[in-house]
Amino acid sequence: FRRVLFRSPVYRTTDVLNVRPEPSTSSERIGQLNAGVTVEYVRAYDSDWAVILYNGQEAYVASQYLTAE
Repeated sequence: FRRVLFRSPVYRTTDVLNVRPEPSTSSERIGQLNAGVTVEYVRAYDSDWAVILYNGQEAYVASQYLTAE
Protein backbone atom coordinates (compact mmCIF):
# COMPACT_ATOMS: atom_id res chain seq x y z
CA PHE A 1 0.00 0.00 0.00
CA ARG A 2 1.46 3.32 -1.09
CA ARG A 3 0.03 6.67 -0.24
CA VAL A 4 0.34 9.25 -2.96
CA LEU A 5 0.37 12.86 -1.86
CA PHE A 6 -1.13 15.31 -4.29
CA ARG A 7 0.26 18.80 -4.13
CA SER A 8 -1.89 21.60 -5.37
CA PRO A 9 -0.14 23.74 -7.95
CA VAL A 10 1.67 26.90 -6.96
CA TYR A 11 0.26 29.98 -8.64
CA ARG A 12 2.46 32.93 -9.57
CA THR A 13 1.74 36.28 -11.16
CA THR A 14 3.08 36.79 -14.68
CA ASP A 15 2.71 40.58 -14.61
CA VAL A 16 1.90 43.38 -12.17
CA LEU A 17 -1.56 42.48 -10.95
CA ASN A 18 -4.30 44.56 -9.36
CA VAL A 19 -6.13 43.01 -6.41
CA ARG A 20 -9.82 43.87 -6.16
CA PRO A 21 -12.65 43.22 -3.68
CA GLU A 22 -15.10 42.34 -6.50
CA PRO A 23 -14.59 40.53 -9.82
CA SER A 24 -14.76 43.74 -11.87
CA THR A 25 -12.21 46.23 -13.20
CA SER A 26 -14.56 49.00 -12.07
CA SER A 27 -14.25 47.94 -8.41
CA GLU A 28 -11.61 49.72 -6.34
CA ARG A 29 -8.06 48.43 -6.28
CA ILE A 30 -7.22 47.22 -2.78
CA GLY A 31 -3.69 46.18 -3.63
CA GLN A 32 -1.14 45.33 -6.27
CA LEU A 33 1.12 42.33 -6.71
CA ASN A 34 4.45 42.40 -8.54
CA ALA A 35 5.28 39.96 -11.32
CA GLY A 36 6.64 36.59 -10.14
CA VAL A 37 4.89 36.66 -6.75
CA THR A 38 3.33 33.46 -5.38
CA VAL A 39 -0.36 33.91 -4.53
CA GLU A 40 -2.62 31.91 -2.22
CA TYR A 41 -5.00 30.60 -4.88
CA VAL A 42 -8.47 29.69 -3.59
CA ARG A 43 -10.51 28.91 -6.70
CA ALA A 44 -11.53 30.07 -10.15
CA TYR A 45 -14.44 32.50 -10.01
CA ASP A 46 -15.18 32.37 -13.74
CA SER A 47 -13.12 32.32 -16.94
CA ASP A 48 -11.73 35.82 -16.28
CA TRP A 49 -11.28 36.05 -12.50
CA ALA A 50 -9.59 34.01 -9.79
CA VAL A 51 -10.14 34.18 -6.04
CA ILE A 52 -7.00 34.52 -3.93
CA LEU A 53 -6.29 35.13 -0.26
CA TYR A 54 -5.00 38.66 0.18
CA ASN A 55 -4.16 39.87 3.69
CA GLY A 56 -6.27 37.03 5.07
CA GLN A 57 -9.37 37.83 3.02
CA GLU A 58 -10.71 36.60 -0.29
CA ALA A 59 -10.03 38.97 -3.17
CA TYR A 60 -10.11 38.85 -6.96
CA VAL A 61 -7.41 39.01 -9.62
CA ALA A 62 -7.49 38.63 -13.40
CA SER A 63 -6.74 34.95 -13.99
CA GLN A 64 -4.98 35.58 -17.31
CA TYR A 65 -2.02 36.93 -15.30
CA LEU A 66 -1.62 33.81 -13.17
CA THR A 67 0.36 30.75 -14.07
CA ALA A 68 0.28 27.36 -12.32
CA GLU A 69 3.55 25.55 -11.65
